Amino acid sequence: MRGVSANWLLYLVLPFVAGSLIGLFVLFPVNEFADYYEHPKYVLDHYGEISVGRFVLERFSEATRGELPLKVTSFVSVGALLGLLFGTFYGVLGRHKRKIEQLQSALEKDVATLISGGENNRVEFKSSLRWDLKKGERNRAMEGVILKTLAGFMNAEGGTLLIGVADDGTIVGIEHDYPTLKKKDRDGFEVTLMTLVAHNLGAANCQAVHPVFHELAGKVICRTIVAPAPHPVYVTHQGARKFYLRTGGSTRELDIEQAVDFIATRWP
Repeated sequence: MRGVSANWLLYLVLPFVAGSLIGLFVLFPVNEFADYYEHPKYVLDHYGEISVGRFVLERFSEATRGELPLKVTSFVSVGALLGLLFGTFYGVLGRHKRKIEQLQSALEKDVATLISGGENNRVEFKSSLRWDLKKGERNRAMEGVILKTLAGFMNAEGGTLLIGVADDGTIVGIEHDYPTLKKKDRDGFEVTLMTLVAHNLGAANCQAVHPVFHELAGKVICRTIVAPAPHPVYVTHQGARKFYLRTGGSTRELDIEQAVDFIATRWP
């Protein structure tokens, strides 16, 4: 109840009061300022020779004495209505923001659970996309390993690839990949990953790959959710075209005979 009362005060009562005050102290004087120049004959007949500032103050004084009830009520009502509209708008945004934060928190807990469960037929860990932590340099072979894993999941039942997590579950983050990217942040990471998929697995297969970023232990990891493909997916990397399948806790390459037999069963 306390939270509901606070929201009511924040998104309705305060905007209503603030809007009413704006209507009286801003909209009303601005209107009188315009009237001074649009109706000079009226001003001269009723107030004589008077400056615009003095005219606005005089009209405001009349309003506070209750001599202009219709005009004052109109501007206060317009201000209050605008305040309520803005309050409602920000209230909706606030609710959406809280839902997103709750979902993000749930997803982060889910990621922690995935990591604690270790690798299996539906979960794989990779330390990086292209930076070799052992050699301390960029290694394109790392990209091939990522593509092999993605294709293996697509050809099986789908799965989750956590990039930025070592084989033992240690969170190493993807920040060490950033310097190797054209745009050196998580957006650049996502663009690079999806470009690799498009070029090596086929652009149509991008729809099966969904990168989501999380912060754990102060580091960023990329949770790549992979859906099963409706057709065989081959990896074209460094001029070779290969078929991979996720089985158990590893991804293995199938030779031609094995691939033909599996494809006939998987996609009859």
